Amino acid sequence: MIAALIGKEIKENVFSKKSLWIYFAVTLLFSGLALSFVSVKELSLLAQVEVNMTFMKVVLGISILVTIIIGSNMYAGERERETLESLLLSPLSKAQITFGKIVGLLLFWFIISLISLPYFFALSMGTDIFVKALVFLYLICFPLVIGFAALSLGFSAILSSTKSSTLLSFVLFLVTAIPMFLSTTMKKSGFAHIVDTVSPLSRSMLTLKDYFVNRLGFTVLMVDLLPVLVFLILSIALLLFANNKITLKGGE
Repeated sequence: MIAALIGKEIKENVFSKKSLWIYFAVTLLFSGLALSFVSVKELSLLAQVEVNMTFMKVVLGISILVTIIIGSNMYAGERERETLESLLLSPLSKAQITFGKIVGLLLFWFIISLISLPYFFALSMGTDIFVKALVFLYLICFPLVIGFAALSLGFSAILSSTKSSTLLSFVLFLVTAIPMFLSTTMKKSGFAHIVDTVSPLSRSMLTLKDYFVNRLGFTVLMVDLLPVLVFLILSIALLLFANNKITLKGGE
């Protein structure tokens, strides 16, 4: 039964027409960015490490955004289509239903990550950066993506509207991204410093720099990633709480 649910999620969210258009749009975006690195004079002067770091930031940002879009629709969309009741009345438990949805969501991200690999390979030609990009993408970015997947799915389970869950997920994503738009001076004090310290997205960018440029060891990278791991735990806790709140007819 759980296999049937995962198959349903894959059909509806991984290989749907909307998802195929997203894959196509992502491919065009990656192609345009990679072409810019080799054809625009100013960008072509960047070192391969900087090029791959920039591309990694784009891949991570796009991955999180599309994960939010799909995840925010999973439960709220079931309510809007009036199919949630039949799903809850099936022999599957709420935990199994949520597990099936999270598997479909992560498979969606995995396909986007696969689309990015040929570009990383081309941009890192002649160096060992490609292997480092694989490690960063699948070991360090993965907890962050799971966190936002659980967050958006949790909001989708609690809220009755796809628009509301998507908007709330986007707002939290933007809050975590604020330090990326601030100068180094601004991030050294006040509220900006607090956000920069606890933001999982900001800390993942610090990890990216320490891994690719500073070549720091595993222990330092794990310290960098502490806010990401805390975010992951809190997001999973929210999802578990939301899972218990799911009721027939949205709790009405």
